[in-house]
Amino acid sequence: MSGVTRLCIVLCITIMLVGCGGAPAIDENQPSTKTIQPSPAVDDLTVTPTMLSTASANLTSVLPAATPSPRPTTMPVSGEQMLARGVVTQRLIAVMIDNHPAAYPQSGLDSGVLVFEALAEFGITRYMLILAPGISTESDFIGPVRSARSYFVEWAKGLEAIYAHAGGSPDGLLLSETAVEIVNLDALHGSTSSYFWRSSEHAAPHDLFTSSDELQRFITETGVAATDLSEQGFLFKPDAAPDQRPANQEIDYYFIYADDPAGWTYDSQANSYLRLRRGQPHIDARSGQQLEFKNVVVMEVLEQPIPNDPKGRIEQQVLGEGRARLFADGIEREIIWRKPVGFAPLRFYDSSGDEVKFNAGPIWIAALPTLEHLTVKGGG
Repeated sequence: MSGVTRLCIVLCITIMLVGCGGAPAIDENQPSTKTIQPSPAVDDLTVTPTMLSTASANLTSVLPAATPSPRPTTMPVSGEQMLARGVVTQRLIAVMIDNHPAAYPQSGLDSGVLVFEALAEFGITRYMLILAPGISTESDFIGPVRSARSYFVEWAKGLEAIYAHAGGSPDGLLLSETAVEIVNLDALHGSTSSYFWRSSEHAAPHDLFTSSDELQRFITETGVAATDLSEQGFLFKPDAAPDQRPANQEIDYYFIYADDPAGWTYDSQANSYLRLRRGQPHIDARSGQQLEFKNVVVMEVLEQPIPNDPKGRIEQQVLGEGRARLFADGIEREIIWRKPVGFAPLRFYDSSGDEVKFNAGPIWIAALPTLEHLTVKGGG
């Protein structure tokens, strides 16, 4: 079954849920005061040929148009919005973000200092947005928030983050609730559901949001303990001079299905990368801007199905080390990722064993099952 066929299937199920009413509409500007109940997992419902036909007929009308607003002359990404070692003074916040087609367009990914992109189930990916209070730009809408997976929790452990999510897989929930390195913030727990709300702009279960203010309220009201954050973050360097940058570079990759790609286009003048999703600009719902990051890392992370899992979940080997590619200054570099144990932060090294230095700005990390799914054109 191709990626497009699977996309049609999940879209069709979303349409059916919307037609049945979905979740009750809640004022999107007011946080919920009740426990947020989990919605049925769309990816797990049974699909029939009739449903597939309906999805194909409605595919064009369901997906939002990817038309970016005019780019501002002063770009929102600055050298200060970066996760630099030695300057982090508050606990980082990791938020699980939905990437099901019914979740488009997402909000808040452009406010992060770091974003992880990795597989969930059935070829659909999920994001983990990393916010650094006092460094990240603030966002009044962050989401849709979705569920935990154990390998995302492992990355969050290395960041000693507050981990915001909505439920999760059995092993993901167990790890998020027991890992001492993180602070668990589950939207489906009655004690913490008030920091999230459901928006009428999306159909359940792709309608759960939070904000910078709500996340900060959680920190203040629960008295989140500080830790030694001196080793959190990465090393950075100045941008390459304009005359040392290539004119163009295109990065394309896919996770499982070649007809379901993601990618980046290099902007030599801004010395940054503009994100594409299925060949179209990936637009933030609130800003109307195409996502733009200074650094892109594509790392190879082996994955395999969890035996006998009824919902087709996968496991990914994010502990250890593996191959990776760094894209910065329009240049592709071979690097190595290392995370020896769960509590250790993820680090990147060059062929000489020296830790990689990134360009000043946010970093996007895509975890592919193989680097054979990566194609690069142009650049240096």
